[in-house]
Amino acid sequence: MNTFFYGLFSQKGQIRDKMIISRDNEGMQGPYFFGGYQTATRGNSTIYLHSRIYNIEEVQQKLAFVPASDADLIFELFEREGVRGFRQLNGKFTIVISQPDQTIIVRDQNGEGRMIYFTKDFFTDSYQGLNDFKGFIAKPDLTGITTFLKIGYIPAPGTSFEGVSKIPAGEALFASASGFKFEKLFGYDEILHAERKEIGLKDAIDQYSDLLKKSLRRRIGGSETVGALLSGGYDSGGNIAMIREVHPGKIKTYSIGFKDNPASELPYAKMMADKFGAEHHEYIMDGTEIEFLPDIIDAMGDPFSESGFMLNYAAMKMVSGENLPVTIGGDGNDQYFGAGIRETALHYKMQKAGLKPFSVLFDKLSDNNLFDHDNFSFRSHFQNQKILKVMEPETFGFHDYQLAKMFDMQRIPNHPYLDDIPTHFGSYEELFLQRNFYLHLRHSVNEVIIFKASRLSERFGVHMGFSYVDLDLYHFLQHLPINLRAKGTVKESMKGQGVSKYIHKQLVKPMLPDAVTNRPKQGGFSPLEIFFNNQQRREKIYKYIRNSAFAKSLKNPAYLDNVCKQYEALSTGKSYWFWYKQVKSNQMLNLLIITLWWDKNIEGNKTGKLSDYLA
Repeated sequence: MNTFFYGLFSQKGQIRDKMIISRDNEGMQGPYFFGGYQTATRGNSTIYLHSRIYNIEEVQQKLAFVPASDADLIFELFEREGVRGFRQLNGKFTIVISQPDQTIIVRDQNGEGRMIYFTKDFFTDSYQGLNDFKGFIAKPDLTGITTFLKIGYIPAPGTSFEGVSKIPAGEALFASASGFKFEKLFGYDEILHAERKEIGLKDAIDQYSDLLKKSLRRRIGGSETVGALLSGGYDSGGNIAMIREVHPGKIKTYSIGFKDNPASELPYAKMMADKFGAEHHEYIMDGTEIEFLPDIIDAMGDPFSESGFMLNYAAMKMVSGENLPVTIGGDGNDQYFGAGIRETALHYKMQKAGLKPFSVLFDKLSDNNLFDHDNFSFRSHFQNQKILKVMEPETFGFHDYQLAKMFDMQRIPNHPYLDDIPTHFGSYEELFLQRNFYLHLRHSVNEVIIFKASRLSERFGVHMGFSYVDLDLYHFLQHLPINLRAKGTVKESMKGQGVSKYIHKQLVKPMLPDAVTNRPKQGGFSPLEIFFNNQQRREKIYKYIRNSAFAKSLKNPAYLDNVCKQYEALSTGKSYWFWYKQVKSNQMLNLLIITLWWDKNIEGNKTGKLSDYLA
């Protein structure tokens, strides 16, 4: 259900008259306006709750309290334990607590619930709703914009607008007359110091299996029909296998493929659907889906680009017509277990061998145009960054030297998220845990994977349930010995012989068809060049970007000509390395997204599909 919620922090936070007229059908209460939120009031305090909490009955039993509503229960939990009590809520939620002397806003651990944007005067859960406030002027924040062009998103609390922030997943915002303060509900220290008891493989698999079944039961509830997103891998395969163990009813599966893709996973998805008696549906993407990019931009809010986001859009569009009570997705499992163990092991060995200074020096020397061609130099720079910067999101977009040619800035500023990343570790286990928390959980899950899936499912009114990002599974994995999460020694992992998601694969492998489990790992990367496979459309995109308001804002608009010419040469030339094509296609996609975003949010042009902008 789409919602709209706002609140005022100060007397200066005033709404525009047109917004009152257009939204007043749901009424206004004091300084707050809400739709789709439960409320509960005690004395001078009110809680506003937008949620789907899966363990609400367990919380009720623990408190031994009979509530009038979920909001009333959350109020009781808050009064007894404060915001720290919300750490035990398992599900998706946004909680706003209005008190006479402060406002508290809390988001769930992974950010499935509504995003909240705020300024010094007001807050809202609608990115487009920012324009409904008097005095708000949409000015681009260059740190946010350049960060997007580098890594494809803008980590919270940063945004694309000057003077606007957003609340990170798993955090509470305290707003009072003395200012704003964040409090993290889930921190790294508790992961680092979690007791990891020795446990046998069979017991670990049994406990993991029970928790995964429990997670699925919570999300499925009493639904007669369950939807499931199905690729050809262990995560979605594990979902459908375990769904069949807890759900005797109908299962509908949905898979997305790419036209003329020799590495298509669709045959494997079909095998799994047939094995577990599901009604299977497929959609083949051919590149024309780029037409819906303006709609995706509206759904995401801040500029956002990631290799699978159009795939998510296509999946949600396909599922939306089914009116399913719940659709299960396999998002987040890689990251909860700890992904990229080969690069983690190589970074550990490099630093312990004293080679990191050489890697840093090579990274600095290779950050220039000479290393921007499909050759050994580009591949060396690409691989060096994957190993050197294991704590940072990968740069599939533009590099600083490229951005410096575009923007009128003395230096391209680092986003503040880099300030929190640890630079020292005492053991391989500590490095593994650091990367798991700071990169996989805080960024890959909260800022990218669950963020995009949640926002796009909201766009189509699809209720998504992510079985692997369950709070009980999170705690279980944090207390599990590392070698049961990622099997293999440092040496084995360096050689690519380590096994990620070890107990998950041990549990699921016997349940899936041999053809699925015995095939080489392909990775779930969408070939982005498919969206630029039409030469006539490419030419229109180049022209649109060159003549755009975004281009006119740059100190050197002519640099965009070079980017477009280079991409056209790639599109019509010889065969290129997959990752070179992916990086260059990502750069072109980021340019197109920021140009459209600028048109929509800075210039106020709201025209429909991509072709309307290109006309």
